[in-house]
Amino acid sequence: MTTSKANLFSLRYKLLLVSLAVLVIPLMGFDYLRQMESYLRDTLESTLVDTSYAIAGGLNNQDELFNVYAVQQDNSLYIHELDHTVQMDGYTDDWMSYLDWADTYRSENGIDSFRLIVSSNERYYYLFMQVNDSSLVYAGADSADKIEADHLILVFTDAADVLHQYYLVPTGPGQIRPFRYELRFDEYGIETRVQRTINNISAVWQPVEGGYNIEMRIPSYLVGDHMGFILRNYNGSEYNDISTAGEYTYLYPNQLLRSSKRIENIILTQGRSEGRRTWVLDKFGQVLASDGSLKREFPDNAFNILYTLLLPPAHDHFTDDLAGASRLKGSEVNSALSGQTDTRWRSSPDGRAVIVSAATPIWFDDRVIGAVVVEETTNNIQLMQRQVLSNLFNKTLLIFVVVVLLLILFAGRLSTRLIRLNREASSAIDEYGRVKGMFRPSASRDEIGELSRSFSDILERLQQYHHYLEGMAGSLSHELKTPMAIVQSSLEQLQEDDSPENRKKSLESAATGLQRLQSLLTRLSEAASLENSLQEAEKEATDLNGFLSKCVDGYRLAYPEQEFVLVLPGKTVMHEISPELFYQMLDKFISNAVDFSSDDKPITIEMQCRSGGTLIHVINHGPVLPAGMANELFNSMVSVRKERRKQGPHLGLGLFIARLIADYHQARLSAHNLEDESGVCITLQLQNKP
Repeated sequence: MTTSKANLFSLRYKLLLVSLAVLVIPLMGFDYLRQMESYLRDTLESTLVDTSYAIAGGLNNQDELFNVYAVQQDNSLYIHELDHTVQMDGYTDDWMSYLDWADTYRSENGIDSFRLIVSSNERYYYLFMQVNDSSLVYAGADSADKIEADHLILVFTDAADVLHQYYLVPTGPGQIRPFRYELRFDEYGIETRVQRTINNISAVWQPVEGGYNIEMRIPSYLVGDHMGFILRNYNGSEYNDISTAGEYTYLYPNQLLRSSKRIENIILTQGRSEGRRTWVLDKFGQVLASDGSLKREFPDNAFNILYTLLLPPAHDHFTDDLAGASRLKGSEVNSALSGQTDTRWRSSPDGRAVIVSAATPIWFDDRVIGAVVVEETTNNIQLMQRQVLSNLFNKTLLIFVVVVLLLILFAGRLSTRLIRLNREASSAIDEYGRVKGMFRPSASRDEIGELSRSFSDILERLQQYHHYLEGMAGSLSHELKTPMAIVQSSLEQLQEDDSPENRKKSLESAATGLQRLQSLLTRLSEAASLENSLQEAEKEATDLNGFLSKCVDGYRLAYPEQEFVLVLPGKTVMHEISPELFYQMLDKFISNAVDFSSDDKPITIEMQCRSGGTLIHVINHGPVLPAGMANELFNSMVSVRKERRKQGPHLGLGLFIARLIADYHQARLSAHNLEDESGVCITLQLQNKP
């Protein structure tokens, strides 16, 4: 029977190769897509860096576009571009996309605060203010001179740089009209201050949980370059003011800052790309201009659902957290404002897009006066991946079908061989378990061929075993005939002979026959009881030098006519063994050696230490093993004795029991003739513990 070592002709390798033929196509495709994505990401990052360099180069040394000499962040109000119609109702519905970029202002005591966002279109400025105030105090019907209520003061300069101050005093929720104070002189020249209502400014005062909202619309022609707000919270006795430009807001309101058209034109000279956005910042990170959008439209794809299962989805709708931003922050912005070009990868807040940005500093006289930030999503890369995947899918579909057909044919061939093997194995043995005929082994070199040859070997051995069982009756009859004849003849002599001396001899002869019968029964039951002994046995660390010395001393007493020679190594050899079982195994070796040894030759027990383990040889001089018996000697019911020798009847169980004990110790037994054909050597190989 051939061994089960893996080879290139095994069925396992055949199936593996056929399976790889199917897997190699998508594996190569996905590996290509991953490599392409990595390459495209690097290319996109490099492209954004190059674009930021180009735009920054057009802005370098143009100090008139930047607040070069500012030493700290100013308190300017950034005007956001309004892209939709605002309904004046005091609620946040129209401002959700801007609230993240609202500026927060606090009172000096830090208790009261409000958030402010200012936007504009071609005709109006729009203001939305969220005030944090636990108690809203409304004004009474008459508040001509003294305002004892929460109110807002609007301060701005007109086109002629004249300062104006308007008051918004709510008498209840809803619409309010701002007013201003004017000085008038009566006919006696006495000066009085009167309120003048302003009708072209609309405002709504709307209470909400935790405070109130103020929404305002101001015609753009009224306002020049400055505008500020002072919120006065009245607590019943005094005011707590919150100002957008500090305590001097009354006289110096905030400067209005909006996107620079000149900078936008410089950005446009580099070209506009769909899905790409460009920012220009001052040295404080304040947005001076922006152009483009991260959003782009994707074409519909019939296999989009399938591709989504294989690749990350490409979304054309995602949350753009920087849309409408008035100030940018981030590691790449900080690096650019420090003089180093840098990039950053981030995910959109909803996780539906990956955004890469590149920031490059803008220089003036070796000083950083601003930065250029260019952004783009990886959605275009994902779209390209889907296009490649679509081409790959169409081209590999046909190959996949062909490979599947090959697999079906191969499986059919495999099933046919297995069915044939099953039929031959079933027909080789009849219903009574007898071997009807020899099994025809296959010449194939794969697992099925190996299995066929294994079945053939098993049936051959089973047939030999049946022959052995059939001859076992003759062997037992032969072994039992003599002691039974002795017992029978002794009993007959007891009946016929009355002489005490002859009766004593007959009893002794009968006892001898019974003893030989008992010996046969003991040998038959010894192998059956050995399994329980192996289960109950325990191993212990044993000095084999001393152990063998004691054993040989015992054998010299048991076999006084036989000479024994013990050869031990010069060092102590330790192994974990079961001493009782080891005694029993050595007894089988010695008993077998004594039976076959010549009377004038010693039996040698030799122990050797090797790198792989310990060897124990039992050598006797006498008859040699017949040809082909070296591998069969340790099997059950195998004996090479042609006649009974020193130990009486044998059934071929001694060395079989020795093999069971050796297996328990994870050792190997072997037998071979001596080189000079003068005897036999039985070797026990003990493995070293790892």
